[in-house]
Amino acid sequence: MKILISLAFLSIMIMIHEVGHFLAARSVGIFAEELSIGMGPRLLKIPGRETEYSLRLLPIGGYVRFLGEDEESDDPRAFNKAKVWKRIVTVVAGPLMNILLAVLMLTVSSLTFGIFDADLPIIEDVISGYPAEKAGLHPGDRILSVGDMDVSKLKDSEAVQKIRSYINENGSDPFQVILERSGQTKHLKVVPSYDKENNRYQLGFYFKVRTRKPGFLKAIAISFQQTFQMIGMMLAALKDLIFSGTGVNGLMGPVGLVGEIGKAAQAGIQQLLNLGIVITINLGIMNLVPFPALDGGKLLLLVVEGLRGKPMDQSKEGFFNLIGFVLLMILMVVVTYKDIIRF
Repeated sequence: MKILISLAFLSIMIMIHEVGHFLAARSVGIFAEELSIGMGPRLLKIPGRETEYSLRLLPIGGYVRFLGEDEESDDPRAFNKAKVWKRIVTVVAGPLMNILLAVLMLTVSSLTFGIFDADLPIIEDVISGYPAEKAGLHPGDRILSVGDMDVSKLKDSEAVQKIRSYINENGSDPFQVILERSGQTKHLKVVPSYDKENNRYQLGFYFKVRTRKPGFLKAIAISFQQTFQMIGMMLAALKDLIFSGTGVNGLMGPVGLVGEIGKAAQAGIQQLLNLGIVITINLGIMNLVPFPALDGGKLLLLVVEGLRGKPMDQSKEGFFNLIGFVLLMILMVVVTYKDIIRF
């Protein structure tokens, strides 16, 4: 059941992307022969008035097949006959739909669950096996001081910032935590552990957060702002992925995504929404990478065509996209293999 939910969730993300291409093409008069969700052998075919709709076996993508995209056509509605700006609109619409989906999901999340307002110096949860649990810290404890630093009179967010800084800067040395529990003051001794992955010291607990529910228009404005912030972070991560030597170790394929979606679904609708936001923005950004067979590769060729004033030879463009597709499939196999080993 978890796998089915995960596949359905991932398919919706892909479908939104492809529907973006499809609707944009129709709006500028380009004819779509087929709209497919998934790749590989066809499982289901639904004939439309003109366009054929398909569901295919492998949930690793999807596509819209346009008349005249891979071969010459004299039909005035063919992709190759459309003006460059119309084809650019059609190509960009897919990633744009993913970005707009993220804004919609963030808006729904804000209106339903509220948005972050401030951290509170109160323990929300304690991670099993970490120093906080070993020292006897409990959910609901309010931290009054760490070491020789009193935070009880500070504003909530400032107190949390001071506590985090103290834990990290103190290193591995033991220190005393004074806290309030059910109206009583407790004195506990803790010994931080070192988190190699994040290069910091930690106790292993989460702070409680205060949320607030914005109005509808405010929620939309905040959602756009958060989406652009996330795009910036993902572009920075993409740059690190390409230039830091991380390679495929930093990527996750369909198997990994299904696993993560399943975990988020078990954790609750809010976690599932949050993961969906990250996935849909990633789909949009990654598709704009100027690589053959991706939207970014097609966009690059269209920009070159616009500057040259004439299209690239269709056989060369087809070969360019074929090489890109083969490389993407090889990458997908490698990433999927690593996903299977990891999970």
